[in-house]
Amino acid sequence: MNSSSDTHGDEFAASPQWLLEGCLPDHESISRTPLKTFPFCAGRNSACELQVASPNVSKRHATLQLVDDKLIVEDLGSTNGTFVNGRSISQPTFVNHGDLIQLADVEFRLLLSSEIVPEVECTNINYQPEQSWTISRMHEVLNEGRMTIFFQPIVTSVSREVFGYEALVRTDVPGLESPIALFDAASRLGLEIRLSQACRTEAIKTLEASGVPGALFLNTHCHERLGPELIESMREIRQQAGDRTLVLEIHEEAVTDVDSLRDFAVALRRLDIKLAFDDFGVGQSRLLELSQVSPDYLKFDRSLVKDLRQGAAQTGLVANLHRTAIELGITTLAEGLETPESIAACDEIGFTHYQGFAFGRPQPIANFLSHSLEEG
Repeated sequence: MNSSSDTHGDEFAASPQWLLEGCLPDHESISRTPLKTFPFCAGRNSACELQVASPNVSKRHATLQLVDDKLIVEDLGSTNGTFVNGRSISQPTFVNHGDLIQLADVEFRLLLSSEIVPEVECTNINYQPEQSWTISRMHEVLNEGRMTIFFQPIVTSVSREVFGYEALVRTDVPGLESPIALFDAASRLGLEIRLSQACRTEAIKTLEASGVPGALFLNTHCHERLGPELIESMREIRQQAGDRTLVLEIHEEAVTDVDSLRDFAVALRRLDIKLAFDDFGVGQSRLLELSQVSPDYLKFDRSLVKDLRQGAAQTGLVANLHRTAIELGITTLAEGLETPESIAACDEIGFTHYQGFAFGRPQPIANFLSHSLEEG
């Protein structure tokens, strides 16, 4: 292939700008590198137009060339390979807007200038190459159905009967199996809110299709603002849920001020959706919010209740917090319970609902359906 002439370069400069967007090693934000000259070389060598400081990338790894207004990527005999949309290439290959170009363990998306989005924090993941292609892995989760919702039962304290379920996301995508890793990756790509919305939608879809009764507790991400976008997404959930009890759990980091929280609570209840404060006892106390905007449910964090013993000093502290919630008309839920001792202590305090491994681990909803059929 011949290099582009200076005239060709001038013509290209006046055209929409091609860029490579990706998570470079040792960078704290997504990098967007314009393709200004051709051939455009990427590799570990500092003389390359794009230097990629990964030990798995060759010194001169691959080039991009502009031919008749079309881009072609070519591997330069690299040690660990060049891939387009996850497929190894051995010959010069045409690439288009939105294609993924992977140099060993570092991944880029090809964009036009009109498609640039605001920068977000991003850190490269240095595992096996296919596990480091964060953009394509998230695409599999969000767009290719590689998401499964597990449900953890919530029981009443007196009868120990199942009252409802908390929805929790799982995936089998390499490197993203852990929910923490999944949401960390989504946050690096600025997709955490979209992922959170997708999880809620999939949860109600799964539960409604199963026919399993009970309340559904849905999570929010700490970056989701308590405003119109979240309310609108919950309106759509409400329409799918029929008369099922819905409870939305909010993270304390999402609470910016009490007035916004109050307005959000009013809008949520107009949709007949209940409000829960999650992880009570972690970080800020939330006592002010409790007194001014009482939630329907208060979930006491496992760090407060998992090691409770009857008569212990911590039990007295939790009992006082619990008494405050009850006086405000809030339903209390102890989460993270695993031992008979902690359950007995919570019984004595007077919690109304329980959640934890002692009452069931997160499972596919089909497991609960099979269990109910056996009991029937």
